[in-house]
Amino acid sequence: MRPAPDAVAPGPLVIRPRRLRVVAIVMAVALTAATCYGWLALPRDVRVLFTTSQLITLLGLLAVLLLVMVSLAFSVVRADDTGLRFRNGLRSHAVPWDRVHKIILRRGDPWAMLLLTPADGRPFTADLDADKRQLMALQYGDGAAAQIGVEELRRRQRYYRST
Repeated sequence: MRPAPDAVAPGPLVIRPRRLRVVAIVMAVALTAATCYGWLALPRDVRVLFTTSQLITLLGLLAVLLLVMVSLAFSVVRADDTGLRFRNGLRSHAVPWDRVHKIILRRGDPWAMLLLTPADGRPFTADLDADKRQLMALQYGDGAAAQIGVEELRRRQRYYRST
């Protein structure tokens, strides 16, 4: 017997970006290697002129750049029977299924967008003030994998809103 078209696979769904992770890892390694090479390429008599606070500042800047790249690369979307939980960079969100109006990923969009119904129960109106969240784990650059992820989230939304 075939499952219904909106049947949901048991268990939670976890979606992570693919290309963004590869790019972030490569860029983090390249930035770290370039920093080390740049430091070692300086003549010894120039390196000794740097104070401890200047070295800490340079290392802190490198750490911030690496943190930004890694935090974006580890964006994630989790869907289960309670709703969506997702992390975009350092910020996490939890949205119950009854607040999910629509999940969209159009051609040319950098990532999927989650449109939310108003929390006060008003009907959804499509305007510039509509409450929305970015789903950065669903990158358009991931191609078919992102489209499949969006379709699975839409299927789960239909299923959980109908039950």
